[in-house]
Amino acid sequence: MIFKPDMIVEKVDDIDFEKLIKQGKTFFIFDFDNTLGYWRSSKILDGFEKILQKIKEAGGEVLIASNGKPRKLCLDGVEVFWRSGKPFAFKLRKVLKEKGVKNDQIVMIGDQIFTDVLVGKFLKAYTIKVEPLSKKEFFGTKFFRFLELITKPLWKR
Repeated sequence: MIFKPDMIVEKVDDIDFEKLIKQGKTFFIFDFDNTLGYWRSSKILDGFEKILQKIKEAGGEVLIASNGKPRKLCLDGVEVFWRSGKPFAFKLRKVLKEKGVKNDQIVMIGDQIFTDVLVGKFLKAYTIKVEPLSKKEFFGTKFFRFLELITKPLWKR
């Protein structure tokens, strides 16, 4: 099912990145708002730099893709793609093609089914849904959270 993530975890720290890399999943796309940082914030989660270091040491790459407005993040060595147009995949697909990334290498990680998981499915990527960091979010997102509740029982099929 297109709305069903391949994995569901509480938070980014719960993901075994080394295991995924051993399985050939080497390109990690992270959502920002309510996944790596709070909505409208420029501060990255404490501990993400260690995760990033682990990913890079194991041979992986990271891209942050957000529908949010551009802002400065204090994170060296990570490309950030603002206003990415999720769930539509054409902008991300272009970036991935330029980088030579294959679909089976991609892991899409985010807190929303109707943007993050859906764009991951359109990219034929492995998808991981995390719980949102906060209930404070864009008002339109609250509508999609309601739709997530409706689709959740279908994930068990």
